[in-house]
Amino acid sequence: MLSKELLRKEMKERLAKEPAGEFCSQGERAVGLLRSSAVWPEYGSIFIFLSMDTEIDTRPLIEAAFAEGKKVFVPRVDGDRLLFYRLNSSEEPFHIGAFGIREPASSERKYEDIESDVCDALPAMVVCPGLAFDRDGNRLGRGRGYYDRFFAELDSAGKRYFALGFCMNFQLVEKVPVDDNDKRMNGILTGEELLLLK
Repeated sequence: MLSKELLRKEMKERLAKEPAGEFCSQGERAVGLLRSSAVWPEYGSIFIFLSMDTEIDTRPLIEAAFAEGKKVFVPRVDGDRLLFYRLNSSEEPFHIGAFGIREPASSERKYEDIESDVCDALPAMVVCPGLAFDRDGNRLGRGRGYYDRFFAELDSAGKRYFALGFCMNFQLVEKVPVDDNDKRMNGILTGEELLLLK
């Protein structure tokens, strides 16, 4: 099994070589798989990342959530944690934040109000990025731990959620190396497959 560092390097190189159109087409195909599943209607809220150029396209899934009246939240980096902001539409203004990732434009809302919105939205589906996933639900992130800390916060507060890894087909690998603090996914979604785990 590759180390985390080698698997990250391998996946970043593979993603950089992938044709841009494939990120879009797999994102579109994934929506149909998720919408036809039993888990999709269970959650009225979706927490989802804004995809970068070398990630499966999340826009089709965001638009599908809005079309069905779901509440949609996207993350901003705030120090060492993620804060999720509710979107009113997929066309809201974004800016480039930490690590070159698109984020909601700055808000005048108080921290307490943002946290209250999140609490009111739970239980929710949390669509999570990653560089690699395996069929046991293990996830390899980019090494900064933002999502693992977010999931740990939800777990410590006793909140219910469905953690869904979202990636390109080839990012579903045989085995991902894990540590004790790595969060296991409840499901993995690609352009070809929806894997639901117990």
